[in-house]
Amino acid sequence: MDNKKIAILIKRLALEFDKIANPNLAPYDLTPTQFKILKYLYDHDDVIGMNIQNEYSMTNPTVTGILQNMETHGWIKRVSNPNDSRSKIIKLTDKALSKKEELYQLGDNLEETFTKDLTMKEQKELLELLNKIMEGINK
Repeated sequence: MDNKKIAILIKRLALEFDKIANPNLAPYDLTPTQFKILKYLYDHDDVIGMNIQNEYSMTNPTVTGILQNMETHGWIKRVSNPNDSRSKIIKLTDKALSKKEELYQLGDNLEETFTKDLTMKEQKELLELLNKIMEGINK
């Protein structure tokens, strides 16, 4: 495999992360994408689908499908937006709120597993470089 191309390596790392995350998330009936959206919802109030689309560069149909699955599995509920009748506000259910600390710990464990061979300094540098790439893309 060609590990000299940054974009290819980032994609491969994302796939490897999903391989590690999937068995850890399976008991919760969550996919890695649902998990990251759930974590986003824990950290933000009055979220609408457009917020998730923008945060994760996803299309409306993709976000809608993910949210429908999350609602079916009892993680979220969508309620009318009093400011815009075309959108729904995404609310966490009691189930989601009761699992918050457990899921944050799981996320920390996954991150630790994924970065175990990096020093704290290397982790910080990598984070800075990845953010710099992301900022350059979003200009």
